[in-house]
Amino acid sequence: MNILYETEILRLQNEYELTCLIDKKSEKVLCEDDFYGDPTCGLISPNNDWAIMAGEHLTIWKRQGSSSTKISTDLIQWVHDLRLINPDFVDILIDPWSKKSAVWRVNMQTLELIKQRDFPDYRDMEYSENVIW
Repeated sequence: MNILYETEILRLQNEYELTCLIDKKSEKVLCEDDFYGDPTCGLISPNNDWAIMAGEHLTIWKRQGSSSTKISTDLIQWVHDLRLINPDFVDILIDPWSKKSAVWRVNMQTLELIKQRDFPDYRDMEYSENVIW
């Protein structure tokens, strides 16, 4: 089992291609999703009211309504990293070595995606675990 992210209340974990959001107190699975290949990253809001798991696609869970939304498009594919901007916005880094590499922002309340910029910085470079973006 690999822990992608955790807070005092919630844990995002994966084993092989299956990713689960777990309530740590009850061990109840709140959300699960299969990824082609393992997910690359995840985040949980500071208030534990949403979680995001990413890799070949993006899945967002919201406590309100206990629902999840899968976002799988050519533009938001092969997510490399996530960055919390504030409790309502997350930046998404798309594969830095691909021709489609870009930084997108998702509004965690509306799930609206807004492209922030292209990200050509690493396109001709060797793979690196640490990408400065």
